[in-house]
Amino acid sequence: MSAAATTISIDSTASTYAHLHDLMSCYELKDLVNVTPDVFIERIRQFAADAPWGHHHDFGSFCMSGRMCKHHLSMIRTFIDELDAMPLRLDGQRVLDVGCWSGGTSLLLCAMGAEVVAVETVPEFAVGADYLRYAFDIERLHVHPMSLYDCTTSEFLNHFDYVLVAGVLHHLTDPKLALRILYNCLRDGGTCLVETNSTEYEHVSNQSSHREPPCDRMFFTPDNLTTLMEDVGFDMRIRPRPIQYRTPEPRLFGAGRRPVGAT
Repeated sequence: MSAAATTISIDSTASTYAHLHDLMSCYELKDLVNVTPDVFIERIRQFAADAPWGHHHDFGSFCMSGRMCKHHLSMIRTFIDELDAMPLRLDGQRVLDVGCWSGGTSLLLCAMGAEVVAVETVPEFAVGADYLRYAFDIERLHVHPMSLYDCTTSEFLNHFDYVLVAGVLHHLTDPKLALRILYNCLRDGGTCLVETNSTEYEHVSNQSSHREPPCDRMFFTPDNLTTLMEDVGFDMRIRPRPIQYRTPEPRLFGAGRRPVGAT
């Protein structure tokens, strides 16, 4: 067993967090394009009734709470401020958002200026995220109901400046294969942003912990996640580390760069 890693407290009043929160104000009922507020509210409530809603969305006079609360804001703030792994503005950048759930992170990345391709393996979640794209007429967001294991075609390969794989890696049966696919999706010099389950144990179990839902297959330490990503080919300029913020246990954050000239 390794010593417990030092965690970092995230102050949600920080200026970056406040800026990201303000960016999301472009997705309010007054900003709807293709549907009326009444139709939109009814449809979002139906989505939440049919399947778990992921992120907290404040649509102005209407809010939809999700299981992840405002985790998408805290997470992106962490990559910007604590890891220095991405800029505050993403104008002209292409981002692959893997496992977008209800689209909170995808909408935020678009508001930061990025062109976002979001993939989601659960069809109901993908439909919900795509409805937000349609309702607000977000031209720079493209939602695909598909597995990341299928991101191997020409429209994905060598295409993205950033790949965000948040809350996904620990669910997978083959995280090494998944990371290799995402490595191939990046352009030379592109960055893979990882957020996943963390554990103080050096041993990573393939069995589910009694503390976690059965869908969680893996737990990662900074050392074995670093090794895994380096084996794939990433330059681990930002070593993974556990960061604590409004979650029962620390989450592991890291960033790997695809070297220029890599094959």
